[in-house]
Parts: sequence; structure tokens; C-alpha cells
Amino acid sequence: MFKITRTTVYLAVLILFFILFEACKSYYKVIPAVTSNNTETAGSIDSLHKQSRYFVLRSGNAAFGLINPVLSEDKKYLQCTLEELQPYNQVHLTKGRNGKMIYDKRSVEGQRLLNEVHFFTAYDSNAVVGRYTLNLEKVQKIEIIEHDKKKTTNSYVIGAIGYTLGAMVVVSAIILATKSSCPFVSAYDGNEFSLQGEIYGGAIYPQLVRHDFIPLKMAPMEDGTLQLKITNELQERQYTDMANLLVITHDKEVKVLADERGELYTIANPVSPIKASLGNGIDVLPTLLHGGDLKISYMDDTTQVDGKTELMLTFKKPADVTNGKLVLTLKNSYWLDLLYGELAKGFGTYYASYMKDQKKKTAEELLKWVKEQHIPLEVSVKTKSGWKICADLTTVGPVANREMVVPINFLTKDDTITEIKLSAGFMFWEIDYVAMDFSDEHAYTVQKLTPVSATDEMNRNILPQLEKQDGVYLEQPDIGNSATVVYKTKPNADQSKKNTYILHAKGYYEHIRDFKNKPDIKFLEQFKQPNAFPLYGLQLYKNKSNQNFQAMIFGF
Repeated sequence: MFKITRTTVYLAVLILFFILFEACKSYYKVIPAVTSNNTETAGSIDSLHKQSRYFVLRSGNAAFGLINPVLSEDKKYLQCTLEELQPYNQVHLTKGRNGKMIYDKRSVEGQRLLNEVHFFTAYDSNAVVGRYTLNLEKVQKIEIIEHDKKKTTNSYVIGAIGYTLGAMVVVSAIILATKSSCPFVSAYDGNEFSLQGEIYGGAIYPQLVRHDFIPLKMAPMEDGTLQLKITNELQERQYTDMANLLVITHDKEVKVLADERGELYTIANPVSPIKASLGNGIDVLPTLLHGGDLKISYMDDTTQVDGKTELMLTFKKPADVTNGKLVLTLKNSYWLDLLYGELAKGFGTYYASYMKDQKKKTAEELLKWVKEQHIPLEVSVKTKSGWKICADLTTVGPVANREMVVPINFLTKDDTITEIKLSAGFMFWEIDYVAMDFSDEHAYTVQKLTPVSATDEMNRNILPQLEKQDGVYLEQPDIGNSATVVYKTKPNADQSKKNTYILHAKGYYEHIRDFKNKPDIKFLEQFKQPNAFPLYGLQLYKNKSNQNFQAMIFGF
């Protein structure tokens, strides 16, 4: 049987990211200048020269830099100096990488490429380095180099699709191997118990125990009960204090979602942003228009010095509205999970002692480090006095997308445009869908159900541990531990209504690691500084993306 090890998982994840690296490209295009006659050609040259464009003369198979251009008074000739073409100005000579109009936006070649203009003529033996006179009647065409926004955006979408599909392929391997995650929740959806997501992600110490609210796709069993499972699939000890189920009944034309604190909001008319771009200006709006379409917005490697990446969103806002509901479908990345695994491995044989020391710290001390490393997703709204933080979203895990709401106060009702910023550590989050709802709240009712029965994998009664919040925890210390939780509810008799289900759970978990390596003190010291964790991830990403596939697999 094939044995799944941490090395196997790393290999799978690196293959996954190789797909991403290969699919996401920056493209350029050529725009022909007007050259129907000498007058139009001269006009194009004059306009481009005023833009400080760099001219390239393509005389047959020879190419030169064309500098200091001066048009003759009759607009028939161009006096200039030809210089040797530098390597960083030779990208378009071969039509980009592999002849596919692809360029590296981070390189000097890529930056200079977008400033070039190419003049094409038949071969001229007089075209040599030095003074030269170009007869405009000999110019066959002029090509202006520009960034191909549409094709580049599509490549990022395709890259995201490849990334997401790749995640589907490796997810089972990651789940079964040693992984940093949290308790898994599955719910009966009318056909089977389907994986819905993870609960209280990031609460890896007792001090960080927290409430969590996860939407579930559920349907009654044949006996009318609602059932879900909470399982330990990983090398960790899991502790759950309560598992209540909220059944919200509402009109069919609206959706009900919870914010991170469990407050409920109705979504009746979500509108898409009119603009969406990463901090480096890349347009990612197409990836955010529809949820569950295998298109995600991820953060590329053009990031700020602090290792943060930003997603800028612009919405049209009704002038008389001061509050909105930001709707997000998102999850954490497997990249974040992999980085945490590398950090933990750095402690080596000292890991168990380190975890004991961490338990002596306050929750505030622990969360301070998390915040300084930009692990939460920060949501901000632009105001007249600058950016105002609306929420710091806690990690939700990488296994499944989660829908949630962030309430937004715009402070003023006069503006008709509002800007929202999402920011976090480099590639820590994946955003599948974004919208804003400005509608008033609709009526709904809520049933807060406590379990009527709960049994573990050995069919033992564990209801006392889960039926209420009392500090008496259901302990799941081993892989394979499972809790089947059953709820009874009144059937929905009103056909104009539908039900939404949200699990309200509370708990924490602890990682189990048995590293054999010596602690790497030098490696660990860096993480005492703010921003160190995302900067480490960014550098690791760049190192891997700049290597070939062979090095990528064996050099991790």
C-alpha cells in the first residue's frame, strides 16, 4: 500500500503550486501605430517620443536602439543615433518567452519592454551603430508594446482553477497525513454525510478556546432528525464544549448568513464590486463574481515589504445608505498550512516543551503574535480620515470555503462609491466570492437546537459533553474519533419559506508532533519579529518559483 507521509504531502503541495506557477503568466500585446503616409507616421513618432518611449529599429534581422530622434521639417526623414541593443531590450525580438508574448513583470526586461516601440524596415546595409537617417517611406510598420490586461487576467483565472483542482486531488493526502488543522464537520445533506468545513481554526491552546459559527448544507434523515459528525482526522487532540444547531426559517428569495460573532444578517440583493485588484494593480474582478466556480483570487508575489498582500474592492453605494453587509466566500490556503508545519518542525525535539511554555501565556500575548504575522484577514473601509478596520477574521481552515458576513459602517451617507480593502499575509487566504448587500433586514425566525443524542465511534453516549456550554469537553485525542450528533426540529410547513442551518460550536485543539530533528534556533529566532512569518513564506515561494520543477520537488 502506498504510505502517505509528510514528504508525500509536501511533494503533492509543491506539484500543486507548480501548476499555479506555470499557469499564471503576464502577457503583452502590440498595438500598430498609424503609418498610412509620411505625415501620419511622423505624427505617431512625435507623439510616442513625447511619451519617453524607447525606440527599436528592426532592419531585416538586425536590431538597434534608436535614440535622439529628430524629424526633418518636411516629415520625410528621421535623424537619429543607432546603438547596440542591450539584452534587457531584446524580449520582443523573439516575441517574448517561447514566442508567446509572455514576459516577467518582475524583471528589468519586463519593466523596459512595456516602454518599447519597434520600427520595422527591410534590411539596410547603412543601418549600423552611429548616426543614421531613417526614410519614413521605408517604414513597413510600427509596433507599440503594451501590457495585455485581458490575457493576463485570464491566465490568473486559469491558474486559480488549476490551483483549486489541484487542491481537490491532494486534499485526501493532506487530511490523512500530519497536518495543522482543526476538527472536521460533516453533515447529512440528503444523500450522505458530506464534509462541510472545520471549526475553531487556530485555537490551538486552551487559552484560545472560542465560539465558531459554520453554515451547513443539511437535510432531514428519514426519521426527520438532523445529523452531523465532528471528527478527528489528524494528529491532534480535540476538545469540544458544545454543539448547538441554529435553524433559521426565512423567505426563499433571501439568504441568511452569520458574521464571525454569530450575529445573523439577511442577504437579499448582493451586488458585485465594480473594481477588484490586487495591491500591484492586477485586475481580479472575474475571479470574484461567482462563488463555487473554481475561480479564486489569490495573492501573487508582488507584495509590500511587510509581507502583506491586499485586495482592493470598489462598490457603488446608494447615497442614502450608511450600513452595508460585505459577503465573503473564502478559506485559508494550504500554503499557510505548509508554512506552519515548517515553523513547527523548526522546534524539533523541543516542540513538546515549547507547547507547554505557550500554555503559560495569556490569550492576549498569543493573539498579539498572530496579529503581527498578518494571519487574520483584515477588512477595512476607506473613510475621509483614512482606512478604518472593520474586522480581523480568524482562520477558518483550508479544507472548504465558508460563507460569512462582515457588517460595514460607511460613516457617511453622502458618498456613492465605497472602497473596501482585504489584507493578510502573503497567500494566507483564498477569496472565492465577494459582494455587498445594502438591503434592509428581512424577517426570520430562529430555532436554537441542543442535541437530543450524541454517540462516539464506539456508540458510547457522549451527550453530556456536548449538550450545553459548561466547560465539560468532549475529548477526541486520536485519529478516527468521531461524534455523531442528532437534533430534532419541527418540519417547515410554510412552502414559501426555507431553512438555513448553522452549527454553533465552541472548543479548541492541540497539535501532536514527534520531531526527531534538533531545534533550529537560528531559523526560529526570526519569527520573534513582526511580519517574519509572511516574509518567510514570500521568500520560500519566490525560491520555489524560480527553480525548475526538478529542483522544486527535491529541494524543499
